[in-house]
Amino acid sequence: MDFETPCSRKNFFSVLARQAGEMVVGLADGAVEAGKAFQDSTKPAISAPEAAWVRPPGALPEAEFLTTCTSCDDCIKACPHWVIRKAGPELGKSVAPTPVVIPGENPCLFCEPLHCIDACKPKALLHPKQDSLLRIGTAVVRDSDCYSAQGQPCDYCQVKCPEKPRAILVDRPGAAPLVKVDACTGCGKCAQICPTDCITVVPLS
Repeated sequence: MDFETPCSRKNFFSVLARQAGEMVVGLADGAVEAGKAFQDSTKPAISAPEAAWVRPPGALPEAEFLTTCTSCDDCIKACPHWVIRKAGPELGKSVAPTPVVIPGENPCLFCEPLHCIDACKPKALLHPKQDSLLRIGTAVVRDSDCYSAQGQPCDYCQVKCPEKPRAILVDRPGAAPLVKVDACTGCGKCAQICPTDCITVVPLS
């Protein structure tokens, strides 16, 4: 309202009523926008990427494993470190509800004896041949997110690797870790300790 311009009593109340109306409209518009914002906030969130998983030690090739495994959960119950878990629907219908290991969350310790294999009656899990390396996967490094590859000192993955000699090496500062595929068991200890989550354990091809 322009207080410097003279106005009659009638005009005064007309202007006041108009401004009150504009205020109500503004509040209503604000309420609508707030409602839209609330609706947007309640929309289902985009699902997280599927977790990287592998089969328990001694698993048959995937196609054969799926036809042999009965999802009895005996291997899950036999694992003394709760490493093996039942796959949920987030891993896909073809996988659920069979047993899997998610090395980045809970590394496999390759127990001696291998209780999971001993417990598998359908023989979807088999003991390896004598003197052969038991492997469940292979570590893969995403260089773009790796501290060492970006020139920052970091060798957590190398220090944590249980293999002798190491299956993952940082041979010089500023270099990305190198994975010796034939020596890597896919246990997942490097993936679990990585501060940038740049290491993933992928199934054996």
